[in-house]
Amino acid sequence: MSVIARLRDVKRSFPNGVKALGPLDLDIASGETIELQTRTPRAAPKRGGFDPDGNAWFGGAGGYLVKYDVKTKQLVEYPPPTAGVSFYECLPDKNGEIWAGEMYAGRIVRFNPKANRWTEYVLPEPISHNRRTWIDNSTDPVTIWYVDHDGIIVRIQPLE
Repeated sequence: MSVIARLRDVKRSFPNGVKALGPLDLDIASGETIELQTRTPRAAPKRGGFDPDGNAWFGGAGGYLVKYDVKTKQLVEYPPPTAGVSFYECLPDKNGEIWAGEMYAGRIVRFNPKANRWTEYVLPEPISHNRRTWIDNSTDPVTIWYVDHDGIIVRIQPLE
């Protein structure tokens, strides 16, 4: 069993000499630790969740969605269709689609990694600061609740 961890702001040293700042894969049974590096130095993975296949997804402050593929043990970066945005978090839904708020862009995105397709939803406020999104997987289709930093609550229920 592996655990994906995100270490913030503090370098940690492990018994095997690994020093890390960023996502780590720690195999609990063997004690093996894999330090994960993004291809883009400023990708900056932050908060995230796990898709139905067990892959970890992170919203990147550097403007990427970042996936940790549990089979290949590699990080994969996905640039969004809107340039210059930042992500604080991203969350997979029950269908494996990834949802994230484009900070300061007035949009929330849905990314289908199997089809490599992005869908952007324009929010009622042109400047958005997404700090938290909640996915209601009990509805069909899923319902997304977006909470803006300034107290605006938005519900998105895609038609397709």
